[in-house]
Amino acid sequence: MLTEEENERLTQVGPGTPMGDLLRRYWHPVAAVAELEERPTRPMRLLGEDLVIFKCDEGYGLIDRFCAHRLTDLAYGIVEDCTLRCPRHGWAYTDQGICVDQPFEEEMVEVKLKAYRAQAKAGMIWAYIGPEPAPLIPDWEPFRWDDGLVQVVMAVLPCNWMQCQENSMDGIDMELFEAAFLEASRTGQPPPIPEADFEYDEFEHGFVVRNTSTGQTSASQTVTKTSLWPNALFSGDSRSCRIEWRVPMDDTTTLNVAWFIDRIAPGQSLDAEQRTHYWYAPTREEETGEALKTHLLNQKFAVWLNQAPIVDRSKEHLSVGDEGVIMLRQKLFNQMALVADGGEPKGIIRSEALNNALRLPYTEPVVPEAAGSSTREEGTEVSFPFVAGQPDAAAEAYRRVIESWRDSPGEASPT
Repeated sequence: MLTEEENERLTQVGPGTPMGDLLRRYWHPVAAVAELEERPTRPMRLLGEDLVIFKCDEGYGLIDRFCAHRLTDLAYGIVEDCTLRCPRHGWAYTDQGICVDQPFEEEMVEVKLKAYRAQAKAGMIWAYIGPEPAPLIPDWEPFRWDDGLVQVVMAVLPCNWMQCQENSMDGIDMELFEAAFLEASRTGQPPPIPEADFEYDEFEHGFVVRNTSTGQTSASQTVTKTSLWPNALFSGDSRSCRIEWRVPMDDTTTLNVAWFIDRIAPGQSLDAEQRTHYWYAPTREEETGEALKTHLLNQKFAVWLNQAPIVDRSKEHLSVGDEGVIMLRQKLFNQMALVADGGEPKGIIRSEALNNALRLPYTEPVVPEAAGSSTREEGTEVSFPFVAGQPDAAAEAYRRVIESWRDSPGEASPT
């Protein structure tokens, strides 16, 4: 159980807050690259700050969302080379936030908006709004794979980021309980609650969650997921995997960014236009407003959507099974104190030489067909099990990838 003050320290992310100061030391994915190809400006809210991203001739600008003149929304501005011009009176700002043109003014007034870093990687645009020098964006090994389907799926959730991220250190995945209850509804029998014993191994980039009651002798076979520091989760194997980031927009809103890659079977390929897709996932039923539970991640969203926007942890009654959640909170408190004392927090990467296809512990997939199982019966419909709202083009590409493995039953998983 936490005090109300401790809960505020974990959940408040605005400028000048302890958690806000910690999370500002890291890069956060905030959009899909394809979004800025379709429209060169995009408003965003990150850690309590209202900003606008715009696509330059080379790279991206990330500045304060509102013009210094009359506070007009620059998300509707006009991009010219690497400046963003206000749609109301034409003031123009560089990617450094410097105002370089003020039409109709006899004399230029010196004006500079807040400006931050933005960079593309793995089909996503990342933002860094912390102190310089900025660290490197982690180069996770799956980011290097060029033989599969990449899907970037975003969902805006009206809840605090912590209740999402704590799930990464909860040994029992919600999918297991959901599967148990679905089976119970089919058979009419009480749901079989799985027995499990979990261990949490800290490493440089987070915590590895292991189920030690599986009877497996290999350590790699006991991994259920990896909690990536400070606000992400990794799950999957060398054929199909995902990374989820819980990006705090503010204290009561989270952008859940899920990056999926499914590799196609050896000897086959996807056309360039088929390789990357993005969408914003629905979280509620259109007619009833009830939380969607049709897909695996939507089942998690449903739990968070039905909690308070900020959970009052002073009313909790934690048990032995909450060891992972307690470890995560203790580490966050420790790292907030470290940053306040001027130290460098956990997981920061500054060496290009060391930031090279970083390996993550593989897990057994919860849904075998999501990993391209070659044991599916011929004619079985292929559907994406993780998030609702998949566009038709992405669904067709996903079907091609999954079915490619049916023709290669003897092929080993790529390494």
